[in-house]
Amino acid sequence: MRTEIDWPGGRKVAVLVTVALELWAPGHCPAYAPMAAAWPLPGIDDTHSASWVDYGVTTGIWRLLDILGDLPATVGINGLVAERYPDTVMAVHHAGHEIAGHSWTQDVVPALLDVDAERDNIRRCTDVLERVTGVRPTGWMSPRATGSKHTCDLLTEAGYGWTGDHSDHDLPQVLPTAHGPLVSLMHGDHSDVRSAAAGPYAYRDLHRALLDQLLAAPGSGVFHFTVHAHVGGRPLLAGMAGQILDDIRASGDVWVATHAQVAEHVLTRLGGTTP
Repeated sequence: MRTEIDWPGGRKVAVLVTVALELWAPGHCPAYAPMAAAWPLPGIDDTHSASWVDYGVTTGIWRLLDILGDLPATVGINGLVAERYPDTVMAVHHAGHEIAGHSWTQDVVPALLDVDAERDNIRRCTDVLERVTGVRPTGWMSPRATGSKHTCDLLTEAGYGWTGDHSDHDLPQVLPTAHGPLVSLMHGDHSDVRSAAAGPYAYRDLHRALLDQLLAAPGSGVFHFTVHAHVGGRPLLAGMAGQILDDIRASGDVWVATHAQVAEHVLTRLGGTTP
C-alpha cells in the first residue's frame, strides 16, 4: 500500500534531474570504462580509463550546464572533485543547482567501510563541499547507491536530510533514524551508465516512454533522469539528454525540483509516516 503525495500546483509528476560529477582515486577506475571493459589489464594503472573519467570534470559538466539552462538539478559531487576542481564546483553552485555529497571518491563505497571509516568519509566529503561553496550539503548519494546498515544514522548525525540510496518504492518515503527523519528519494532505474548501452536513441526513447507512462498513470509519480558528466556529457548522449529535457519543459504537468526541495515538501506532507 502506498501513500499518495500531492505535488505543488497539483502537478502530476515530480521531476528529479541528477548529474553525477565523479572521480576515482589514483590507481582506480570504473570497470565499465570502454577500454577497461573491452581489454581488461588487471594490476596496471589504467591511465586511459582514468583520462576517460576526467572528461566529466574537464568537459562534460560544462556541456551539461549549458543543456540544463534554467532547469534545476541536483549534482552529486565527490570530495576529491571539489579538492581538485574547486572552480568547477563553484560554477555548478553559481548556476543554481543543488550540490549533494557523493563520497570522497567513487571507489570509497560505504558498504565496504566500518562505521568509523564511514563517518570520516561523510565528514571529509561534506567539509570540502562546504568549504568550496559556503553551503553545507543536505543530501547524500553513495557510490553504487550502496550504503551500509549504518549510513542513514550517520547521515542524520551529520545533519543530512535526504538520501538517494534506495530503490524500494515509487514515491519518496520518510525513514526513522537515531537522529531524526531522513527522506529517501529513490535511486533512478535508467541512468546513462546502465541504459545507454542500448544506444543513444533507445536511451532517449526509454525516457520519453517513461515520462508518458507516469503522466498517464493514476496517482502522483516521480520521474528520475540521471546523467554522469563523464558518460552523458559527451556530444551524442548529451544531445539525447537535451531532447529529454526539452520534453520535460514541454510538459505542463510536471514539477521540476531539486532533491532538497522535494525532501522538504515530503517532510511537510508526510512528517514521520512512510508510504
